[in-house]
Amino acid sequence: MKEMEQLIVALESCIVLAGFAAIVGTLQPKKGRNITKGRIVSLAMIIYISLVNALLAGFTLALSNFDISEQSLWSASSAAMSLATTFSIIYLWQKKRLKSVSIAAKITYFLLFGFAGTMVFINLLNAFGIIFNKEFAPYFLSFIFNLFVVGYAFSRLLMRPLWEVVRENELKNLHKPRANVR
Repeated sequence: MKEMEQLIVALESCIVLAGFAAIVGTLQPKKGRNITKGRIVSLAMIIYISLVNALLAGFTLALSNFDISEQSLWSASSAAMSLATTFSIIYLWQKKRLKSVSIAAKITYFLLFGFAGTMVFINLLNAFGIIFNKEFAPYFLSFIFNLFVVGYAFSRLLMRPLWEVVRENELKNLHKPRANVR
């Protein structure tokens, strides 16, 4: 069954991203560097979403070993995905801090919330057999979306400190007296 192989790949990807994020989060802070609430929420989001998705994939894989129909499998899995995504939305909404971020970051944040809400809605439709026929595709689409969100947050986690160092170096070089070069 190709669907189960895709879920195994999703499960492995989620575990790898959570592990790398934990390593980066542990090794990244340096003395004198700001550890902000935004960075902690971003790290928590990467780890939580990755591990919850791994758990959901494992749930579906375990459920597939029982004598239930494929429609029941995808219905139960979609219902679990809707529930987990709803809890993620609530958690991140409570932790959001939008006062000190740029307009582009706010727009990105609300777009991600909108897409996550859409994933909840699509999975609920699939779970109840409305529009979708209790099938794999809507459920798997949620994994793709969540991996995109986690990948985006992970790239920001990696790159933000590097850009801060670049800005600091540029500011230092801006204030240094320049030698006359002919």
